[in-house]
Amino acid sequence: MNSSFKRTLNSILIMLMFSSFFIGFSHTGDHTTQGKLWILNNPTKSVKADFISLNNHQVYLKDVTSHTIVNYPLTDFSMVDQYLILKQDEFSKKINRQHPNQTHLTAPIQTKKISKNKAEFGLLILVLLIVSIIFYFGFSKTKKPALAVFYFSLFVLVLVACAPEEEEDIPDTIQTSDPVKEDTTDSSSDNTSTDTTSDSDTSSTDTDSNNDSSDSNSTSDLISTIVSHFSDFSGVTITSDDDHFYIHSYSWPEHGMGVGITSWQEQVPIPQNYTGNNSWVIPINPKMADEPLSTSDHLLKGALAVAVNGVPIFNVFNNRGENAYLIGELDNWGGHFGRGDDYHYHLIPTHLEETVGTDQPLAYALDGYPVYGYTDETLDDAFGRYDSDGNYRYHAKTTEPYYMPYVMGEIVIDPNSTAPEDQIYPQPVQNPVRPSNGFKPVNNATVTAFTQTGTNAFSFEYTVGEVKYYVNYNWDENCKFTYTYVDENGGTTNIPTYGAISDTSVNVEVYNNVSFCQDVNLGEASDEEVSSSDSNTSPDDTEEIGFSATSTISDFTLSSIAIDSEGNLLDNYKCEDKVNGIEKSIPIAWSNVPDGTTSLAISIHGFPNQNETNSYLTLWNIDPTNVTEIEYGGANDGAWYMGPNKDGASISYSSPCSPNGATQTYYMTLYALSKTPPSLPEENSLTVDYGVLVDSLSEVTIIDQVVLEYVSSSN
Repeated sequence: MNSSFKRTLNSILIMLMFSSFFIGFSHTGDHTTQGKLWILNNPTKSVKADFISLNNHQVYLKDVTSHTIVNYPLTDFSMVDQYLILKQDEFSKKINRQHPNQTHLTAPIQTKKISKNKAEFGLLILVLLIVSIIFYFGFSKTKKPALAVFYFSLFVLVLVACAPEEEEDIPDTIQTSDPVKEDTTDSSSDNTSTDTTSDSDTSSTDTDSNNDSSDSNSTSDLISTIVSHFSDFSGVTITSDDDHFYIHSYSWPEHGMGVGITSWQEQVPIPQNYTGNNSWVIPINPKMADEPLSTSDHLLKGALAVAVNGVPIFNVFNNRGENAYLIGELDNWGGHFGRGDDYHYHLIPTHLEETVGTDQPLAYALDGYPVYGYTDETLDDAFGRYDSDGNYRYHAKTTEPYYMPYVMGEIVIDPNSTAPEDQIYPQPVQNPVRPSNGFKPVNNATVTAFTQTGTNAFSFEYTVGEVKYYVNYNWDENCKFTYTYVDENGGTTNIPTYGAISDTSVNVEVYNNVSFCQDVNLGEASDEEVSSSDSNTSPDDTEEIGFSATSTISDFTLSSIAIDSEGNLLDNYKCEDKVNGIEKSIPIAWSNVPDGTTSLAISIHGFPNQNETNSYLTLWNIDPTNVTEIEYGGANDGAWYMGPNKDGASISYSSPCSPNGATQTYYMTLYALSKTPPSLPEENSLTVDYGVLVDSLSEVTIIDQVVLEYVSSSN
């Protein structure tokens, strides 16, 4: 072996030696990282830390400032960070080759480091290597012994470097308190998307029996269970019949709205009248469809499910087929505002698990099957599974489309819609205020705040560049909506809107939306201008709006938002225009129908002269179980029978339209009857006016009645 070859070989061996040393020791010890800024539910707080693990719904982080291990519930994080945590947890499972059904390890968190003995021994061998190299090249007589020592030392060093590291439990530095720091940065830019929460295993023995195989439970038991799932939220009520249950709500959640949207289309929310005949209809005993329906190719319009807080959940793909989450249309809670001025989700609101728990449904799909949060259980192509009781349920998932890729149950498609923009039928209608056909996305706008400033008064803040702009709006008891557009300096021109205001020189718009204007309060509102009495108002307190009357023998109540607190008919409801001979009817609502009532009848009438009676509205055969109100203009559209207008010329309502200076008294009477009078026709009839209705009541028992008296004048 010549000297040149020997030098080359020895050089290679030396390189291998140093490579082995650095490889062996570079995978141990504590690495320094910059850490990620994790945003918590309170948008002004954050913690800068490295992700360690997700274990039993707790997120473990290493704080880069204090070098301690901290843990928080997954639901404490912002929606974007929850999604990142869940994705990182999924990636960790793949790396560790865990079985899909294996739950998270509950052993103490462990780390590896170089032991002191191993480090000292490694240094000794390294010194011996260096000495052997010096003797080999420096002294010709010691080349062979030096080379032998070199090879031996190199062999030992490789063994030491490749030996398994000893494990050491992390000291007990886990903090269960909240050591978060005030975030001095604008955290709203980090919250550009939606809400995904707890990675919960929901394989519980919940008694949700909405499966067609659940014959052992009675309908009443099923309804009781369903009602309990909605019971944590004050703004939603449930009614039912033999086949369906009905979700009544105002789609006004008990949490914030809007913040985090980066693709805003000028909409702001108002409460929706998803009540009475306009409620959500869900089958009690759902049935599996012969062919599941893909939600990628269908149902891009309308809701797929309704959350337990009464807020509908739409397809994550908007009506343009775009992923609303990925393009920044959703707020920190997974929702946004539609063209009906309605707030709705586009993802399962798993943050509601903070209220209802991880083993309860978060929503009901319109096909009747419940929807739960995240799970480690194996799911089918529809992101669903059968639970231990044999009942089918959907689940949320972190992969697109995040929930319900297919609708598994039987549904009816709206015959007036076509794929992909078709929708499940029936669906409630929204209650828009501003005409929004010309609304467009505001370039570079981020929604940064939404606050309540008074009774039914709100301020919607969005930021473009470094300038803040506001849509300040409110409505009064007469359903008059006022919108004011302004920038942070009080300016009223050059407001960045594209259709919301028709002329940038005019920054105030007024609309009359007489169909609905419910009292609401913003969840998590803390504005001092909202008085304590206002903040205690429930969305169900409809008696606070308009005018009402109560029976003298019970709490049977009749009301109308068309009448002010003094008993005067509002101007918007006078002298209605006729369309095809029909006038819009007055809005009417009632509550506390007495037991034993099987039929309701309504009359609005007046006595202009001593011997004259005018009939303005006559209705009979109203179902007291499912009908609690008649919306503005809805008298001609219900499942009841109707009499003639004042002139007797058409089946319709007559609105008051008094001559100049005249004042007229009107009487609205609601009858609770044992049954529908048999002499009344089972169809609309021009012959049934107030007099005929009153005469027919002698054939049945009047269980109770309530009279609401009001006046109308031209002044």
